[in-house]
Amino acid sequence: MAVDRMTRFAFGKDWIEYNTITKQLLGEILPEELPVLPDPAAEIRLALQNPNGMPPLREMVQGKHRIAIAISDGTRPVRSKLLLPPLLDELSNAGIPMEQITVLVALGIHRALTEAEIIALVGRETYQRVRVINHDPQDTILLGRTSRGTPLEINRCFAEADFKICTGNIDLHFFAGYAGGAKAMMPGLSTRAAIANNHRMQLEAGSASGILEGNPVREDIEEAGQIVGIDFILNLVQNENKDVVTVCAGDPIAAHRAGCRIIDRLYKVPIAGRAALVIASAGGHPKDVNLYQAQKALDNTSHAVQQGGTIILMAACPEGYGETVFAEWLQEADGQPQQVLQRLQRDFCLGGHKAAAIARVAIQARVILVSQLPDDMVRKAFMEPAENLQQALLLADWQSSQSIWLMPYACYTLPQETASC
Repeated sequence: MAVDRMTRFAFGKDWIEYNTITKQLLGEILPEELPVLPDPAAEIRLALQNPNGMPPLREMVQGKHRIAIAISDGTRPVRSKLLLPPLLDELSNAGIPMEQITVLVALGIHRALTEAEIIALVGRETYQRVRVINHDPQDTILLGRTSRGTPLEINRCFAEADFKICTGNIDLHFFAGYAGGAKAMMPGLSTRAAIANNHRMQLEAGSASGILEGNPVREDIEEAGQIVGIDFILNLVQNENKDVVTVCAGDPIAAHRAGCRIIDRLYKVPIAGRAALVIASAGGHPKDVNLYQAQKALDNTSHAVQQGGTIILMAACPEGYGETVFAEWLQEADGQPQQVLQRLQRDFCLGGHKAAAIARVAIQARVILVSQLPDDMVRKAFMEPAENLQQALLLADWQSSQSIWLMPYACYTLPQETASC
């Protein structure tokens, strides 16, 4: 019997609907459904009062005079507008004047946010309440090196604070294992050179999505956090609809690990086998704001497609490639993915690592991209352009006898092939 299923794929801030009628539909790779918090702000306040592995926040900040809070930029679906008010209230209730608090937008190598974008990110009330500024990679302090040689060139304001807080989301990350925790500082508040040293470890064994133990990238990040002295983290775990599932606050390691266990339940999805065709969405805005971000979805789909199969990825990418070096590497590769991989092995370069990540998938499978990118930009990224899903299916020359997986939230879900599901 044929399976008739309507699936909605997020595309930017819109949706694309697809009706699947095939005997070979293996199913949708979807996140686990977990209860959402009915009052996340109340849960944040409760977590700050009962943090994981340490005393209440208001006790810890007694006698502190300079508080620095790292937040994610607009390329992450972090609800800083929700996180910050209860955090600032808790600090205020502890007697910390608002003028002693600085909120730093952890840009990493991303572009600086405009004032309007910062206000949209944190909310006008918070913007007027405390100082909120972009991380400046030119204004850093060297605080030593990790055992793996990463220079700890850290944002001066954060480095000089006597109480350091990292906020963000915990998600799967394609080579750091998981986002969240100390990752707000490294790479968020670091220099390009420091980030490059950390990120080049993705070429080593163990640097993969969903792996903590033996992951050199994650271990380097957490060693950096310990040396610099991150005092407290406040992380959210959100579902694919950006609803809050749990709040993790407290010790940078213990609280982060608690969130990772929830992420495993949400997003690690067992599958019985791979398909000839995978139709996927990056998950919509902001996951597909540019190709640099949407690449993470492509990496996840590679775990569900057969060798030599086809991936159709829907990612709007209204901001183009999204990063200068990434763009240069794609343009200089002349459509040859193997050239990028060889170049990265010879000379690791931040930005080039993302081009190589796309190249690895392009060698494994044929990739068709439905986006707002010009056709030539798509081809230079080792993919075939399509105006819409219907055209993509025609290009794929897909036959109803071929197996198919659907991944509506490919930036989130990590397929894990098992002997039995």
